[in-house]
Amino acid sequence: MAVIDTLGLPNARGRGPLIVAQVVDALGTGLFLPFAVVYFHTAKGIALTTVGLMLSAAALLSLPAGPLAGPLIDRIGPRRVVVASNLVRVLTFTGYVFTDAPWQLVALVTVTLWGESQFRPAAAALVAQVADEGQRARWYAMERALRNVGIGTGGLLGSALVGWGGTGGYTAVVVLNAVSFLVAAALVGTWRRSAEPAGGGPTPTAHGPATPPAGYREVLADRAFLGVLVTVGVFALCDLALTVLLSAYVIDARGLPAWQPGTLFAINTVLVVLAQTLVARAVERRRRPRVLQTAAALWVVSFALFAAVPTGRPGVAFGGLAIGMVVFTAAELLQAPTSSALTVAIAAERVRGRYLGLEELMWSLARVLAPTVFTWLLVRGPGLPWLALGLCCLAAVVVLARLDRVLPAHAVREPADA
Repeated sequence: MAVIDTLGLPNARGRGPLIVAQVVDALGTGLFLPFAVVYFHTAKGIALTTVGLMLSAAALLSLPAGPLAGPLIDRIGPRRVVVASNLVRVLTFTGYVFTDAPWQLVALVTVTLWGESQFRPAAAALVAQVADEGQRARWYAMERALRNVGIGTGGLLGSALVGWGGTGGYTAVVVLNAVSFLVAAALVGTWRRSAEPAGGGPTPTAHGPATPPAGYREVLADRAFLGVLVTVGVFALCDLALTVLLSAYVIDARGLPAWQPGTLFAINTVLVVLAQTLVARAVERRRRPRVLQTAAALWVVSFALFAAVPTGRPGVAFGGLAIGMVVFTAAELLQAPTSSALTVAIAAERVRGRYLGLEELMWSLARVLAPTVFTWLLVRGPGLPWLALGLCCLAAVVVLARLDRVLPAHAVREPADA
């Protein structure tokens, strides 16, 4: 137990199947995620421009999924929603194998994204239920580290399958992803709270809250939470800059070698895997708004470093980008578990799903806006996306200063005796 505490890991006794399910889910996601666009283009013979339109249309159509997941989580409980969302994706990924009509694939991708948007808030709510008091941030940190391990391993396995099997390899990737969702659903669905030793944390009911939950009107009346949502939107855009903006900036805007973005992503992944739980442990007794202010400030520094890289000097440029990536990752390590823990601490248990559903909506909006906004700014000047992101982070610092004064004490900081 001392080693577990030193590493910043939570008490997971009796909850092993939930951890294994997370790893399996991440492994399957890692198999498919790097090849999503290429799969529809190469294996299905659809033009790249059409693939882009398909994915954008599906993202727009899935925007309501997060808010609609909230009442469902509050009514039937997060575990059932996690299982259902995984089973939905079993069906859609199986469907990918048997159709190549663009309109059918748009429908399948839309349903897939609905499943993902309902899975994320349900998984966060499930952690809030099963974690020992005072250890939610550790659980979120551990999940994030495991997810990076699973996605990285899945990406390597997927590359091997595609390289070995060609079009058949793409099909194998899709089928294995469907299987991973089925296994994850079975692990979560068959897990029972009684498997945990007594005294291992809070005791939720199996079928959701005992009293009828309130509606979104009550949640939207929480003005402090609306401020939190502003910061969620800003941090989502910062996070998406890594996957949406960085490669185009490095290769197209700065003319640097194509190997550099992949190496920068590897730096990020390794640091998250090695340091996420340690960082979460180090700041778990700190005031959450101040931790998030520090993260925002670090993002400003990283964006300035990215914007300052020179053209025509690949070695010097990569050194600056690598330092910027280390600072960027430090911001992520502080923000990710802290933001999740803040949201669930603010929310009353009977409306927790709705709070998390609105948080998911902010992420969905960011996923829709980021590609268009980032590329539009990039065309007009290589430094403009980083400048815009930096200004957004400074605005978040101001909002967080206000939140630090108005949020209830139990939301600002974990209890000292937890």
